[in-house]
Amino acid sequence: MSKGDTLAEYGANVIHAADKFGGSLPPGPPLQPPGGGGTSDGMEARVARLEADVGHIKDDVADLKASMRTMAADVSTARVDIGVLKEKVNNLPTKAYIGAFVSGGVVFMIAALTLLSRLGFLVAGAAK
Repeated sequence: MSKGDTLAEYGANVIHAADKFGGSLPPGPPLQPPGGGGTSDGMEARVARLEADVGHIKDDVADLKASMRTMAADVSTARVDIGVLKEKVNNLPTKAYIGAFVSGGVVFMIAALTLLSRLGFLVAGAAK
């Protein structure tokens, strides 16, 4: 349908707005006549493509939901594991405890060796 056919067919309903735009036609394509003016050509193909795309979107959303359920279970397990790990780390000996234990052991060994030497057990060549 050409522009002339549109004006001839719908001439009584067409309002020319060229005066409002400085004597030129308004920007953009002219409005289509009632009934779509042939814009439904190829509509079935476009709708079919949209339906296929929506089908893919539904599948993707279902996959995401399944992944989220699995992820929620994994996060729950990770929280428990982290709690157990924190408890184990809190019960580990500290540097001060290890230092005191080693120092106490060294002091005990020195005291024992000193006592044994005073009693004569560590003197070379002396038999008791």
